[in-house]
Amino acid sequence: MAPTQHPSICTFYCCYLLRSLKPGSRDHVYVGSTPDPGRRLRQHNGEITAGAVTTRSRRPWEMLLIVHGFPSKASALQFEWAWQNPHMSRHASFDAVPYELQRTLYGSSQKKLETKLVALCAMLALPPFKAWPLQIACPDAQLHADVVGRAQRHGVPAHIRIERQNIGQVFEQAPLSCPYLAGE
Repeated sequence: MAPTQHPSICTFYCCYLLRSLKPGSRDHVYVGSTPDPGRRLRQHNGEITAGAVTTRSRRPWEMLLIVHGFPSKASALQFEWAWQNPHMSRHASFDAVPYELQRTLYGSSQKKLETKLVALCAMLALPPFKAWPLQIACPDAQLHADVVGRAQRHGVPAHIRIERQNIGQVFEQAPLSCPYLAGE
């Protein structure tokens, strides 16, 4: 029996990193997941309804980067939770993270940019994430160079591409079908 296509299932899902642009909150970040990063940013900024309640007080936000290429929505949500909670995630467990990173990941600065960048690169070097065909899109040249350098230091596998790309273009170029959903 041939596998059937599921047009109602989202074919693109990503995790994203937002940074507050509100004066006094510039180092405050938020991690989330979505099938439509442009729309989700507009929600966080209050332009359309259904933004996260936890981001209202620090509006406006900018999207710094997205991680995409997840094998399923469930895997993207798993990655999101681990990125939001590296101090509680079994994927970034105390034993799996190098000693020099433990203070940053497990300290009191869970909503800081530095912590989320360290967590991202540490997670991408650990199972199961290091085996997934993930890609990072980051439009800012300086942040892109920072993430590339961190990825090299943390031992992120070479198949995980870190591109300097416009996030909207990544979403627009996303495939219209998922082979893993179609059974191909």
